[in-house]
Amino acid sequence: MGDRRPDGARPPENDEELIEFLEHAPVGMCWVDPDGRVLWTNGAGLELLGCSENECRGHFIAGYFMQPQAAAEILDRLGRREAVKGYEAGLRATNGAVRRVLIGANSLFRDGRLVHSRWVIRDITALLEREEAARHRALDAGRLKDEFLALLSHELRTPLGAILVWLGLLRQGGSDPTETTRALEIIERSARTLERIIEDLLHASRIAAGGLMLSPQLVDLRGVVQVAIDAASRDAAIKGVPLTSPPGETPVWVMGDPGRLQQAVSNLLSNAIKFTPAGGRVELSLDTTDGQARLRVTDTGEGMSPAFLPFAFERFRQQDSTSTRAHHGLGLGLYVVRHVIGHHGGLVSAESPGQGRGSTFTVLLPLAAAPGEGARPQDAVPTRERENDRAQEGLTVLLVDDEEDAREALRLILQQNGMLVTTASSARGAFELVESLQPDILLSDIAMPGEDGLSLIRRVRKLPFDRGGQVPAIALSAYAGAEDRRKALLAGFQRHIPKPVDPAHLLAAIATMLRTGAGRSGER
Repeated sequence: MGDRRPDGARPPENDEELIEFLEHAPVGMCWVDPDGRVLWTNGAGLELLGCSENECRGHFIAGYFMQPQAAAEILDRLGRREAVKGYEAGLRATNGAVRRVLIGANSLFRDGRLVHSRWVIRDITALLEREEAARHRALDAGRLKDEFLALLSHELRTPLGAILVWLGLLRQGGSDPTETTRALEIIERSARTLERIIEDLLHASRIAAGGLMLSPQLVDLRGVVQVAIDAASRDAAIKGVPLTSPPGETPVWVMGDPGRLQQAVSNLLSNAIKFTPAGGRVELSLDTTDGQARLRVTDTGEGMSPAFLPFAFERFRQQDSTSTRAHHGLGLGLYVVRHVIGHHGGLVSAESPGQGRGSTFTVLLPLAAAPGEGARPQDAVPTRERENDRAQEGLTVLLVDDEEDAREALRLILQQNGMLVTTASSARGAFELVESLQPDILLSDIAMPGEDGLSLIRRVRKLPFDRGGQVPAIALSAYAGAEDRRKALLAGFQRHIPKPVDPAHLLAAIATMLRTGAGRSGER
């Protein structure tokens, strides 16, 4: 290596370890004479300046600065015995490379005369680039959040506005039966749209938090598909898009959560119908191949550009997200599909010949062994027959909800199905009624002022059997996350139904609890 220590700027003569340390330090070090010429530079400094030892020695340090006045300022401060700390500057190496550096320097004086200054130069280029990239990501995230909130506001206001307008017209009276029927259909359709938006948001939130929970069981996929088709047929008919599905004779068994799978199929159908104009068609097929169940949803709609295909299943991504776009939606449906299918060990893919030429979505799921002789697999999804089951006549129900409108709407639904309903607007009032009324079933909201539904059911469960302690109970809550459901079940509820409550779902849950022996009628 040779002796590279300049006269007047030598480490201790006998300290070879210090010399090695300075030479091989990971940061650039150089010593500069009073005139600003480089006396010595270690290996990291030579690499930073892009020159050899001979090229560097004697060269004015200012020549490496992108702004020479910065070097002049540092030298001036050093000449006045001021230490320099954290001075950020730009360096241009002799090979043309540009670096952002952080400089620290101090001076060595002897007999009142500046002998030399010692500089430590740290390359912070990569750090600044990472900070800049993080700043851009944060700005992009903020922009996307603002765009999403604006989109969400629009998507919620559109169906909500339709509901309010048609309710106003109905309240005015004077409509003929045809107009009244049309108004009710629009109100129902708009309410279903709001429900889908909320469900997509909840599922997207669960997925992002890693909380998508499955209840796997042996399922004939044909039942899942049929329920999804039944649910989508009305929207398809209204839009004038025929929805076809060739009948399958052979069961297609998979191990999965029927509700989640039905949601995924429904999302695919809804997406196809939305992007297919009147007169087009949507076809769903189900078969098996290579040990897998294969489901395809094909439409003759708008299709996708090759550039958008890789992003089709990303959250909040839409081919057209401008305010002039022709279709509503948050860009969550396909995102939910990808994660639901992925959680089942399957894959989903999208194909399209191009815009205006339709799309095909293909789902692959691992096949499961068919049930053995005499085995009875669980139902794929609640069937129409089950949804239409009515609780037995005269069933006594205690309904608890602090919101009067919601409470009265549910009371009317339950009474129309032959139940005897008593209502309470607070947990305290409900607890007193549990003992005096001895209801067959308890339906309670969770979020209530003062005492919530979780506290209510815990108090109820401490009661002895003959005072209502084992009354079957269903939680009704706008808090519909997996953790909310878990808390409700741990507190003592047997079921958790998210709001807004689907009447058919609620009636089916009540009927199921009675059929499985949870009803109080058979215990008296």
